[in-house]
Amino acid sequence: MITMKRLSECALEQAVQAWNEGFKGYFFDASTTVDAFTARMGKEGLSPSLSIVAFLNGQPAGLVLNGVRNLNGKKVAWNGGTGVAPEFRKQRVGMQLIAKTLEIYQEEQVEIATLEAVSENEPAIALYERMGYVTTDRLLFFHHEGPLPDTLSGGAESSPFRIRRGIAQDVRMLPFYNHMSPWQTQWTSAIGGESAIAYDAAGEALGYALFHRTFDDSGRVGKITLLQCEAKPEVPDKQPILTALLAEAYSSAEDSVIRGTFNLPQSNEIVVQLHRKAGFTIRAEQVNMIRQML
Repeated sequence: MITMKRLSECALEQAVQAWNEGFKGYFFDASTTVDAFTARMGKEGLSPSLSIVAFLNGQPAGLVLNGVRNLNGKKVAWNGGTGVAPEFRKQRVGMQLIAKTLEIYQEEQVEIATLEAVSENEPAIALYERMGYVTTDRLLFFHHEGPLPDTLSGGAESSPFRIRRGIAQDVRMLPFYNHMSPWQTQWTSAIGGESAIAYDAAGEALGYALFHRTFDDSGRVGKITLLQCEAKPEVPDKQPILTALLAEAYSSAEDSVIRGTFNLPQSNEIVVQLHRKAGFTIRAEQVNMIRQML
């Protein structure tokens, strides 16, 4: 018999066991530890009281991690991972987990439910579609190692715009900030993240980039991950602005830096094309899925 418990009612070891068993044989190594699991819950705004663990005959059989945020006046939920242990995957555990998750969303008066799924994970995508989710976009993980080509290597000094560097929170008040970007690319998830905002000569904001830099033990930049890059919708020629922002976000004195995107929407066509032109390659893809709750 399948029973459901809120994660807040379970021992952390049980939740971690459910996660590790639930993601066995996944497309990449998703295994975790109690410390890493706890840190991720806090960093990504996942709630133990809204997340659920399924038990079958007393054994952890699967789980769903959930978080809820108020985004631009709307209550939005995110499924931060659905996993079912291999031996239970043909016993409708996944469907029951998603059904219970949607019940929780309704209780919390969630307006929009969101999630991402690896593009190759057709069984999971089919399950989400049966439960009312629809695919709204494809999300790209671009990757590049080594020096950037001239198209993106100039940084702020070669830009016709004034670019101001700051912290991630600086983008939140921009009138064209993308509040519905994938959950993990929002400024609230960008702990320790940075921003670059482009302004014209009159001081009007024209676009922004949100990114995160990772440093090695010697303090040198080892990796730069782009989370968002957007231009003001009313601007007729967005490419120069986006080019300047990417050049600034990816700028580094270290030639060996690894640069890439995290959940970049395919619909952001100019930014996608700029990455292709600069020699970035796609390492992975996900689908962005949304379910209207109200």
